Amino acid sequence: MNAYNLFQIAHWLQIPVKKNGPIRSFQQDSRLVQSGDLFFALKGEKVDGHTYLKDVAAHGALAAVVSKDYQGDGYGLQLLAVDDVIEALQLLAKEAFRQRKCRVVGVTGSVGKTTTKEFAATLLEGLFVVGKTPGNANSQVGMPLSILNSRGDEQVFVMEMGMSVPHEIERLIDIAAPEIALVTKIALAHAAFFPDGLEGIARAKAEILSHPKTKLGVVNAQAMGFDPMQKTGTCQKISYGLKEEFPEADYVLEKVGASYQVIEKEGRSPLFKLPFAATHLCENFLGAAAVCRKMGMEWDLIIAQAQNLKVYKNRFELVEVGGVTFLNDSYNANATSMKAALRNLPAPQPGGKTIAVLGSMRELGKFCESSHRQVAETAVDVVDHLICIGNECKPMVDYFNEQKKSVEWMNSLSEVRTRVFSIAKSGDVVLLKGSNSHQLWKVLENC
Repeated sequence: MNAYNLFQIAHWLQIPVKKNGPIRSFQQDSRLVQSGDLFFALKGEKVDGHTYLKDVAAHGALAAVVSKDYQGDGYGLQLLAVDDVIEALQLLAKEAFRQRKCRVVGVTGSVGKTTTKEFAATLLEGLFVVGKTPGNANSQVGMPLSILNSRGDEQVFVMEMGMSVPHEIERLIDIAAPEIALVTKIALAHAAFFPDGLEGIARAKAEILSHPKTKLGVVNAQAMGFDPMQKTGTCQKISYGLKEEFPEADYVLEKVGASYQVIEKEGRSPLFKLPFAATHLCENFLGAAAVCRKMGMEWDLIIAQAQNLKVYKNRFELVEVGGVTFLNDSYNANATSMKAALRNLPAPQPGGKTIAVLGSMRELGKFCESSHRQVAETAVDVVDHLICIGNECKPMVDYFNEQKKSVEWMNSLSEVRTRVFSIAKSGDVVLLKGSNSHQLWKVLENC
């Protein structure tokens, strides 16, 4: 990890401090603070980091970045008072990254960001020393903290860049401008903040292409269909997609028997296997592989690294409990990812059934009813029994009732868990998917 000290941080923030000392790591969660850490007292809608300064001091923190408005006790901590704590965090990350000689791959989109980021990092490790944002640390806080806490010797850094409202990605690329920007599919996520729907979401995602240092955009062919994606920035843009959907894309993945092959402008890759078959995971691989090709990797190296690919936690994980196959895709959901999961469910054993436990999708605004109904229209053909949780699920329940298909609507996670294990038998398949707030992965806790 980079060796930072308090004098250096204070210099970047233009704030005098009395005592120097090495900084072990940078934290915004008081529960994670250890001796020698620098704490950022962030203020959110529900939690104010300033109220945890006593705990932070007790854990041995070196100092804390606080708001100038804070008038409370420092509990022995050196306090670095700033106008805006988040802006200070972002400034420090920008300064830290500016001193490195590191190529950046930025990843955004509405579906599959984290999986695509993980795939890209794994493939690139075949040729480079690679860093990545951990988990889904793609926010205005998570991404800069990832930079400050990274080793600093990376040749390539793969950064997931998320957004909930316009202009958030602009701020992230100002911290670390991507040489290559990878954009996955566009879907109705956080749609409550985009009255113009997919077009507005595409415009906000396309911000990742706007930095003058960005040389190339690797864009899912579906996303390339939106005007903002084509018109934003001056970088070259290439598309990728599955052959059955986008046969004219610049990078096309074709299934050949039990194997795969990538068709590119330069020719075809050798035939190869992948450790998964779900179409959306194959699409995530293709986007990552296209980035690798543009960074000079040969197919034999990419294919060798592809054998190490794994799905990320709570994202299309297959878990067997008592002969029941659970497909845990519970991290988050929008209509596009819901339908992809339903279409890629494994078949139950002969005589078995398919159960879908679907939590409602949040932050959809005026698109809420139509999005839930779309999911139900896909689910009705592949699901024998539907269990819903969340008020927004009413259109799904109504549609299943109209089609005279088995459906239940529940109010609590404990109720869902009890019901699932009462009806699921050996040979059945159970899908768990919904907005992160439903925490549907807890259905499998202690199993």
